Amino acid sequence: MAEPRGRGATIGIGAAPEHRYLPRSRVAGFSHRWTERLLLIPVAVLLVCGVAALQRSETGAPAAIWRSVLLFLAAIVIAHLAVSWLTPRADQLLLPLVAMLCAFGLLFVARLEPDFAQRQLAWYVIGVVVMIAVLVGVPDTRVLRSYKYLAASLGLGLMLVTAVAGREINGSRLWLGIGGFNFQVTEAMKVLLVIFLAGYLADRRLVLASVTRRWRAFQVPTLPYLIPLGVIWLLTFLVLIWQRDLGAVLLLGGVTLLLIYVATNRPGFVVIGVALVLLNVFVAYHAFGYVRGRVDVWLHPLSQADGDGYQIAQSLFALAHGGVLGAGLGSGFAEYIPAVHTDFVFAAIGEELGIAGGFGVLALFILLTVRGVRVALLQMNDFGTLLALGFTGILALQSLVIVAGNLALIPITGITLPFVSYGGSSIVANFVMLALLLRLSSMAPRAVR
Repeated sequence: MAEPRGRGATIGIGAAPEHRYLPRSRVAGFSHRWTERLLLIPVAVLLVCGVAALQRSETGAPAAIWRSVLLFLAAIVIAHLAVSWLTPRADQLLLPLVAMLCAFGLLFVARLEPDFAQRQLAWYVIGVVVMIAVLVGVPDTRVLRSYKYLAASLGLGLMLVTAVAGREINGSRLWLGIGGFNFQVTEAMKVLLVIFLAGYLADRRLVLASVTRRWRAFQVPTLPYLIPLGVIWLLTFLVLIWQRDLGAVLLLGGVTLLLIYVATNRPGFVVIGVALVLLNVFVAYHAFGYVRGRVDVWLHPLSQADGDGYQIAQSLFALAHGGVLGAGLGSGFAEYIPAVHTDFVFAAIGEELGIAGGFGVLALFILLTVRGVRVALLQMNDFGTLLALGFTGILALQSLVIVAGNLALIPITGITLPFVSYGGSSIVANFVMLALLLRLSSMAPRAVR
């Protein structure tokens, strides 16, 4: 007889008992991961062909580009060997998909900001090192469940320290700095928030899903169980006020609503959460000039093309110039877009590789999302399911928000395209999530296919 649904049951696949992870031999991991090995070959092909095309263009390529390519490929090979040794049963598509996105990132940073190519390579190498360290340090993700409140406290502490002593860059107070090194706190917060929510909701899932009171014709959760939503609402509102970060509000609020809905299967939580986020945006629009300015630019970008709307207008011009097949690598004018290597790298891809290249990058993110959801569905406990869905949701939502901002479908948010845009703290945080997804997939009762 199956166990009743409870703390040890999986949200997505039923009432299976808690799984005891028995790793396959590491020697077998090296001999059986041929799918991952073969899928890394197109990464090398993309980089070699891209650099060759860049060198033949008018803009040219950085002098040390081939050395950067070799070092990047060496880092990916080391990552593959580490994954084969430490998590031999892990999903074989996750690392190749991320490697391909990083290859696009290295190629376009070298094209758009040649002076930053070496830095981007350094961040990819650091990301791989951090990924391996997480795989070594977290042999079982279930141990993170015991540290959920520590993760929440650390996230709140980082936010408060940043609000008081953070560095303001481009109008947003998002950075903590030591000497010449700056770290974007929201990148750490998204990892910590998912760990906290996964642990909290795994412990309180049944209570949140069942305890209600009747109010007229509606059933609503009792007040004590609305506290998590209230805390998240307050957190996102404070982020908006102190750090002036619309992207963090969308990202943190979106993943919170996703995990609450998955844990409780109650649309009422989502309705209340969406209402609170809209309330935040409404209040911020009328109270803060910088929010009102971004919304106004979004509504009328071309009428302000010579002023505040210059950035988004140039992004639209670049995408229109690219057409279906693009202007060719190194033949576009994306460098006229301010911060193109961070916030608007998708516009540069769309101009030089066309709609085809843009859809190719989106396809990589879609596949990464599908594999992450697959990993979540194969977990044998609530915490693992929520953790995998949380990290997958972060990557998917962040990609959606930045692409929509480049296309002027939503206001500019200032967040980066995962693994592609230039940015050290974002790359490191994303590799941490990749490591935990790999560990989760290796702990599934059967291999993720």
